[in-house]
Amino acid sequence: MSRIVVAGMPAAGHVNPSVPIVRALVERGIEVTYYSDEEFRGAVERTGAEFRAYPAGALTSRDIAEATSRGGPVLVVRRGFAATETLAPFLVDELRARRPDAVAFDSNALWGYLAAATLDLPKISLMTTCMLGTADFRRMTTRETLHSLRPMLPHVPSVVAAKQRLLRRFGKRVYPPAPTLPMRGDLTIFPIPRELQPPNPRIDDRCHFVGPTIDRAHRADRLDPELAAHLDGSAPVVLVSLGTLHTGTDDFFRDCFTALADLPARVVLAVGAHVDPARLGPPPANTLVRPSVPQLDVLARASVFVTHGGMNSALEGLAHGVPLVVLPQHVEQLAIGSTVAERGAGIVLRHHLSGRAVPPAELREAVDRALTGQSMRAAARTLGERLTAGGGATAAAELIASFLSARR
Repeated sequence: MSRIVVAGMPAAGHVNPSVPIVRALVERGIEVTYYSDEEFRGAVERTGAEFRAYPAGALTSRDIAEATSRGGPVLVVRRGFAATETLAPFLVDELRARRPDAVAFDSNALWGYLAAATLDLPKISLMTTCMLGTADFRRMTTRETLHSLRPMLPHVPSVVAAKQRLLRRFGKRVYPPAPTLPMRGDLTIFPIPRELQPPNPRIDDRCHFVGPTIDRAHRADRLDPELAAHLDGSAPVVLVSLGTLHTGTDDFFRDCFTALADLPARVVLAVGAHVDPARLGPPPANTLVRPSVPQLDVLARASVFVTHGGMNSALEGLAHGVPLVVLPQHVEQLAIGSTVAERGAGIVLRHHLSGRAVPPAELREAVDRALTGQSMRAAARTLGERLTAGGGATAAAELIASFLSARR
């Protein structure tokens, strides 16, 4: 029996696309050992894979969320480099003790790549979003670029220093070629549709686009009565969620109250763990506020999705044929939102890219257009239907099985 190890990135947006692939591998008779933070034990073990925890405190989803809010992608990279100093030696010891046939790693989990390269094991990259190139950064205006760079620049020297420490410790032979992140492997699987990948010279014949790996069977066992009652009605549902890492501010959600209060719809605001709903004040009669909601269940009933435009959220919305109103906070989300808008399935409001509030009137107009625009809803359904053309988790498992078979 073949056996692979997965070195995961402990964040929901990275774990969720990998779990259906792991389940498909287990169903094919491939033994999988999945390393991540203890938070994700349940999600992994439900696939039938073996779960093994990273050392306590090495890297958690909270660490990644805090780094994202304080310094954006650069601080996340620095935090990941620091974790690599602990996690790479840990994995090397683990894999020496029980050598797998290959190592699959999240495309940002540098420790997984280094452990595989150190032990000369085949490498499989799980690329959970699109790979950006210089043309994608040119989408940003000067004001947007300066706003994005401001929190990142103070952390650049420490990132360079951390990279140098890793190079000295592990050597250039095993370190991934520049640009380091995101990393490709001997096999690179994109659980996204090819249609959402901008042109990029780094895409080669080792890269395979299988489309979203959304587990449509995964639903909440039971919606709580208040949420179920709010969703159960004749008025359309509008979901507002800026994801698990890029959460909104109190002011943003209060502006949502203003923008959507008199909309003939049932509004669900998922405000994230860092916003106390009590601070927002009483919501309008048509609005339910929650720290989080079972997103797939709500999207199954939704007519519009107001989102930051992260890849998972965008794919989940489109898979349900829901038009998107995208409020990007980083260039990657701008690229995703722009691609969706170019295909007629969404609207992009760029204010957050330059640190500005979205005027309630503009948010209201965008949501109203998405609610009433027949062509936008049709485009979202059409694009959603095309997303599954790559085969999803089943195709990913087949690619990995063939890859392992070729190396026996």
